[in-house]
Amino acid sequence: MLLLIDIGNTSTTIGFHDESGIRDILRLSTVRGKRGVREYSYILKGVIQEHDMEAPEGAVICSVVPEVTALFTGAIRKTFGIESLNVDHEIKTGLKFRIKNPGELGPDRIANAVAAHRLYEGSLIVVDFGTATTFCVVTEKGEYKGGAIMPGLVLTANSLAAATAKLPRVELKCPTRVLGRDTNENILAGVFYGHVGAVERIISGIKKEIGGELTVVATGGLSGLVAPHLKVIDHLNPLLTLEGLRFIYELNTEKV
Repeated sequence: MLLLIDIGNTSTTIGFHDESGIRDILRLSTVRGKRGVREYSYILKGVIQEHDMEAPEGAVICSVVPEVTALFTGAIRKTFGIESLNVDHEIKTGLKFRIKNPGELGPDRIANAVAAHRLYEGSLIVVDFGTATTFCVVTEKGEYKGGAIMPGLVLTANSLAAATAKLPRVELKCPTRVLGRDTNENILAGVFYGHVGAVERIISGIKKEIGGELTVVATGGLSGLVAPHLKVIDHLNPLLTLEGLRFIYELNTEKV
C-alpha cells in the first residue's frame, strides 16, 4: 500500500494505491497554523481504520505549502514509522527540464507532467484547474518545455468581491446563460466564461509556439466543472496528480 498526498493551496488530497489502483480517499482544506503533527496523525489513522486498510509501506508527497509539508512528513513518521518521499525537480522523474529555473517548478506540476507523459501518447499540454489554473507542456521525448499560470476560478471570483465595495461572493457553478439578469448571474457568467475563453486562448497560443500536434489533458479539483465546456480538452483525469506521485515513487524505489 502506497500513501499519496497532494497538498495544494486550497485543499489537500489523500489517496492510496494498491493492486486495485488508486483510491481518492479524502479531501480536506489546507490550513496553516491550525493543525499540527498530532492532528494530521489522527486524520491518517482515521482514514486507515475507516476504510479497513493496511498501513502503507511507502508515502510520497507533492506540496506547494512548505509548512504543511513538514507537518505531514512528521505525521507519517509518527503514525507509520516511514519516511515520505517529497517531490522536487532533483529526484528521479524521467523528465528533462528545459526551463530556466527548475527549482521554481511546483511539485504538483512535476507530478502532472510525469503522469501525462506515462499515460498518454505524443506531446502534451496539461491543464490543472485549482487555486491557480496552470498549463504545462511535455514533449513526446519527456522534455518539460514550460507553461503558464493564471488565477483560478475561485480566486478570480473571490478577488472580485474582495476588491469591490458592493459586488458579492458567488457560489461557483456553471452558469445557465452568458447574459446575466442580476448581479450574481453577471459575476458568474463573467468569471466562468472569461476563464473558459482565457484557457482556450492560452492553449491556442501554446500550440502555435510549439507547433505540431499536442494532446490536452485536464486535471484538478475544478476540472470536472470546466472541462466539459472546453472543446480543446482531449482527456479528463481528475486523479492525474496522484498517478504522477505513484510513478515518481516507483522510479525512486526501483519498482519499475
